Amino acid sequence: MQPTDNATAVAAGLCRTGRAAQHTERVGNVLRLARRGGSYYWISFDGAELRLGETLLDAEPLQSTFVAAMARVGRAPK
Repeated sequence: MQPTDNATAVAAGLCRTGRAAQHTERVGNVLRLARRGGSYYWISFDGAELRLGETLLDAEPLQSTFVAAMARVGRAPK
């Protein structure tokens, strides 16, 4: 299973806005990005869910409007 275009767009948006470090890591069926200031962003492979927390089990879901905004930023031309 591979991340969808939406998941990679969310990751790119988090990096472009400076919220996350540039390195994206695959952990099981999610993408993990180190958050600036500590903790991690966890992105589902379909890009529909974004969570914030130290571990995936403890991570809290973020609002869908924030996820959509990060995807828009990630898809925008550089």
